[in-house]
Amino acid sequence: MNATTTPRTTHTVYYDGDCPLCSSEMAFLMRANREGRLGFVDISRPGFDAQALGVPREALMALLHVRDAAGQWLIGVPAIQAVYAATGHRRLAAALEHPVIARLARPAYAWLARNRYHLPRWLLAATHLHTGRCAPDGTCRIRPER
Repeated sequence: MNATTTPRTTHTVYYDGDCPLCSSEMAFLMRANREGRLGFVDISRPGFDAQALGVPREALMALLHVRDAAGQWLIGVPAIQAVYAATGHRRLAAALEHPVIARLARPAYAWLARNRYHLPRWLLAATHLHTGRCAPDGTCRIRPER
């Protein structure tokens, strides 16, 4: 399954669309992707072929993977930095390079990625508020629409 790309696409984001937290964050990034620098591939969709990428599906499901235009992989926190920089959030991307933040971000992200399906509902609701996925009455969609 191919990502939707434009001539301006610099990175392809491979994400777990079945993960509520991941889907919420990707929805935010898709809206912020006004210049079309990111292409998005939901690796949870039927027909997705990880073998075609030469990366085990388990690895793709474990941490966020981003492939740049040169074919190089960015995984975990470097992938996060790339997608935020590509959508104009350069300060956030740069903050993740600060030595203290970087030292905390890598294990925190690894823990979050491992536990993303077991996060408390209040945290998921807070992320949906952040990305505009909650209705005015306070109800939030936990699973993205298909």
